[in-house]
Amino acid sequence: MRRPLRLRIALATAVSVAVAVVGMALAGYAIVAHELDRSLNLGLTREVNRLVRHEQASPGAWTPSGPCVFLAAPACVQKVAANGQVDGEGGLPVDRHTLDVAAGRADAYFSDITLEGHPVRMVTAPLVPGTAIEVAVRSDRVDESLRRISLALLATGAVGIVLAAVAGFVVARTGLAPVAALTRTAERVARTRDPEHRIEVRGEDEIGRLATSFNTMLGELQKALGALQGSLDAQRRLVADASHELRTPLTGLRTNIDLLARGDRLDPQQREATIEALHAQAGELTGLVTDLIDLARGDEAVPEETEDVRLDRLVEQCAASARKRRPDLSFDTDLEPTVIDGVPRTLARAITNLMDNAAKFSPVGGAVEVRLQDRELTVRDHGPGIAAADLDRVFDRFYRAPDAHGLPGSGLGLAIVLQVATAHGAEVTAEAAPGGGALFRLHFPPE
Repeated sequence: MRRPLRLRIALATAVSVAVAVVGMALAGYAIVAHELDRSLNLGLTREVNRLVRHEQASPGAWTPSGPCVFLAAPACVQKVAANGQVDGEGGLPVDRHTLDVAAGRADAYFSDITLEGHPVRMVTAPLVPGTAIEVAVRSDRVDESLRRISLALLATGAVGIVLAAVAGFVVARTGLAPVAALTRTAERVARTRDPEHRIEVRGEDEIGRLATSFNTMLGELQKALGALQGSLDAQRRLVADASHELRTPLTGLRTNIDLLARGDRLDPQQREATIEALHAQAGELTGLVTDLIDLARGDEAVPEETEDVRLDRLVEQCAASARKRRPDLSFDTDLEPTVIDGVPRTLARAITNLMDNAAKFSPVGGAVEVRLQDRELTVRDHGPGIAAADLDRVFDRFYRAPDAHGLPGSGLGLAIVLQVATAHGAEVTAEAAPGGGALFRLHFPPE
């Protein structure tokens, strides 16, 4: 089982401090031991130098003290002649190396011995030609000092390691508090599936930036879920409205088909009228299905590729097609050269719907005025206009004003216009035109 992050940080901190403390303790112990050893050797060297000067000033005027019992005096001295004769009762060891120093064949040296059960540091050095001097001093005090120092270093290191572990745990807990908050928020979001939760951002360090990024991600997720929910709601409404609208033409088709099935009871005029009604209802059904397909395409999550579009030329093409469909009307255009970034297919559908809507409410022989100025397309008719109560609903799906129920159409044309405008960042509005009729404005944002 993997340990929690804060525990791993605390352990890593403790181990790092332990390594550092042990390294410093060893280095400190080595330095202190070297200095104590150097001080002991320096004391012995000074004593030798003093005795050499005394011997040179008064040759043979002094003799070494009695046995080295290390009770009253911590040091003892012994003379050794090159022939091995010892002057003094110190009991210090004499070997070949000692005789070589006395004879001048070797330099002074230090050695560690045990005397009377005590550890002793001894120096052997030339006194006068043919004689060496041995000076010894107890070294157990140095060893005792090193033991006390080692115990002190060990205790200090242990306390330091414990404090480092505690401090590491506290620091890890404090430093990882935002991460813990982020984890709790993520778990709460996963449990409740509600991305509205946010993490409190403290500071601008890496943890703060992580919390900010997580909040940004939650915000985008909330927007995406909202958009998805809105799309699902729109699809449900579309299906419900489409089911209602499809019921009428399908019922008419079924009735006329049943009527044709009893064709032997119909005279030629009745049969012709029934066939014409079937064609009209099929055309109405085809138009409704086409509008539904266009609305469904507009609701797709993946946008279509855009390109630079000469809007004035596209409007002129739509106006030319409208003239062919409605030769009883005139479509007057005044178009300023305009380039926008958009999808030609959907823009053409929206423009065509605006013109068809204006043509539907225009009297025979009337005119539809189409203008394009300052990145704004206006389409005006001279029909009955739009009631003030209907201005806010003309772009709703399947909505038709009460006085338009007898006219052809499914109520989806202007909804498609609104959808295309929204996809292009444009704004579409409807208003009553001065002098009568309706005026629609499709305004595109600046480049």
